[in-house]
Amino acid sequence: MSNLNHLANVIEQHFADSSASSFVHFVIVSDGLTGEQAANVPRERFNNVWAITNHMAFWMDYTRAAFLNEDVDLTAWGMAEVGNGWPPLGDISDNSWEAARQRAMTCSRSLAASIRTLDSSILEQPQERLFGGTPHQAILSMYGHNCYHTAELLTVRHMQGLWVDHNWT
Repeated sequence: MSNLNHLANVIEQHFADSSASSFVHFVIVSDGLTGEQAANVPRERFNNVWAITNHMAFWMDYTRAAFLNEDVDLTAWGMAEVGNGWPPLGDISDNSWEAARQRAMTCSRSLAASIRTLDSSILEQPQERLFGGTPHQAILSMYGHNCYHTAELLTVRHMQGLWVDHNWT
């Protein structure tokens, strides 16, 4: 397996694949919530599951667009500028929440697909669109970013008493 395929698989599988792992993947942590539960802020200064989901999805979409030399469609995200990448929730409903959740998994798969199209010769070349970082750094950063925020999702759920069952390996 090529390095690019390996990196793409890590991004995709550790986000949108429900297979057991040494940690819980986004697809598991985000499952089974209502729109109200996903939008609930458990305590002051905490994020909610939905906001974190939109944040992860936005940065995966941004990185995908950068890899393909495209601009991310900020209007589709309900944003006027990139800022810190926290799109608004929009309509709070079960259907809107599920659409946001599915969008995040689609963004993960799309980012992985874009990684597979990269020319390996540019992996270590700094890119302006990646804030001066290299594609390799961006991929590893996105993996770390998603792991961090998935753990945050799990914490927010637990603060609400919404425990996640997972078959650990």
